[in-house]
Amino acid sequence: MSVKIYNKNNNRFNTDVLSIILYFLRYNRQSLYSCLFVNRLWCELTIPILWRDPWNFFYRLENTSSPSTQIQPIKLINTYLSLLPQELIIELQTNGINVPTYQIRSSFNYPSYLRGLDLNYLYKSILRWNDKYNEKHSTHPIQKVVTRLKKLGKKVTGRDNSMESDDEDKTKYDQINLICSKLLLLFFKESPKLSLIRIKPKKYEITFPLFEYLVKLGDTKNCLSHLTGLECVDDQNTKEIYTQLALNNTNISQIMIHGCQNTQSLADLISVQKKIQKLYIVNINRISPNEYWSTPGVGLELQRKTFFITKLKLEGSCGFLELLPDFINLEEFSLKCVHRNSCNSNRSARTPKLKNLKKIEFECDHKYEMNFLALLIKNTRNLRKVIIEGSRIEDPSNCNLLLDSIITCCPLLKNCSIPISTINPPLITLLKSCKDIQRLCLFSIPSENQININYCDNFLLQILKFEENNPTNLHALELINCSFSVEVWEKFLCKTYEKNESNKIRKSVSYLWMEHNFQPSKEFIEKCSIYKSLGILKTYGNITLYKSGLSPQFYMRLD
Repeated sequence: MSVKIYNKNNNRFNTDVLSIILYFLRYNRQSLYSCLFVNRLWCELTIPILWRDPWNFFYRLENTSSPSTQIQPIKLINTYLSLLPQELIIELQTNGINVPTYQIRSSFNYPSYLRGLDLNYLYKSILRWNDKYNEKHSTHPIQKVVTRLKKLGKKVTGRDNSMESDDEDKTKYDQINLICSKLLLLFFKESPKLSLIRIKPKKYEITFPLFEYLVKLGDTKNCLSHLTGLECVDDQNTKEIYTQLALNNTNISQIMIHGCQNTQSLADLISVQKKIQKLYIVNINRISPNEYWSTPGVGLELQRKTFFITKLKLEGSCGFLELLPDFINLEEFSLKCVHRNSCNSNRSARTPKLKNLKKIEFECDHKYEMNFLALLIKNTRNLRKVIIEGSRIEDPSNCNLLLDSIITCCPLLKNCSIPISTINPPLITLLKSCKDIQRLCLFSIPSENQININYCDNFLLQILKFEENNPTNLHALELINCSFSVEVWEKFLCKTYEKNESNKIRKSVSYLWMEHNFQPSKEFIEKCSIYKSLGILKTYGNITLYKSGLSPQFYMRLD
């Protein structure tokens, strides 16, 4: 059955179909902003998507240096404050809070679209807003310097009036507390339901005591009764919040847990959930996985839910690999080992047969065995994504075993990132077997006698040979720690550019070199500059710059 997107009779789009299309752009802020300015209909359909979880766009807030990004949280708080009733704005002003005067009230009720609430970023945004609008400004920058010098002089001479600074801190605390309470009440009153809440308390943040108080109110209970996602800390200080949530919520389907204090109220909350499908465990590295899994409390309650779990993300020890056989219906698995040295995991872990597994991601900084991962992939048939990161491989010869497993058992693969330890890997066979592959990342692990030799030329030559006679879906190629000759590198980039211009394929190339292994020549870097200006090449001088462009791995998003 066909669906008409465009109605010729009244020159209008089918609203339902357009809403679905826009929903698929929900994590692409730039595209959504463009949709706002098409016409009134597009704007009305886009606004609820943009404002369903606005904190999602500020995830890298503390790491960004862009001035435009720095003021966005302030604009967000300004927008929400403008929607407060006039009597509440007057109350804020009466308490010394310099709330801007809003001449025109917004035509959209933004809090009513809210479906995700992040208490950390609410606090950070209010803190920035308060620093901007309630900071004591001097009439001249020189006076600010004089004031600071006077304070320094008082400290040096022992005449510092600490009582005055304590009063200022208390005033600031009370102001932020009041703003938080008014906005939280606004959210709980206007939003018909919250689907996701992130509770990650940090020292001195005041949103959590407030939330603990507000969660007992009628409006809050109704709003949170539809909760399907929870990001929380296994911390005794938040046990009252979990107790209240357990009274009204039984349909949480995704949960992220930070830390491990085995809070009983959190265990009780988990136990009453009907069907947890997505599980994220972060910062569990002070306890062995088997002990965590078998001790009465949070771990044991999670172990009882493994039959339903289809998505598992772990940040902790490689020892969690031993628990994989419990997750018989797993579709997505991600493990990031945080140990720099060996985490003493059991090397004899049984390789499970996870027939439904579609995505696997593994990242490790210490020495690890490739054999287990190769066998795990060999036991599957439906993998679409394989990401293996970590150069300290204990058995580099098994990189070939990994590649053979992928070639043999992953015909549906679309995203592949793997280490390569040989000069002549069967990349042509890989591209033939995995015809749908769209992103390929090759991390070269050279032996000592291969360093500073152009041993990776064969990678590019194989890809060029395959693309000469075969159609390919490869859109992104990433090359890490590879050494190429200038001639082969230029030939490969030239062919890529020609194909991009002829629209046969739109491919981007990213190149990262490790300075301790390979330092590109001046001529090589000049060739890179030419193709960077043409828009087909990105280069990185170190792994930190490369990873800064990637999405955060352990972050729960609203579905």
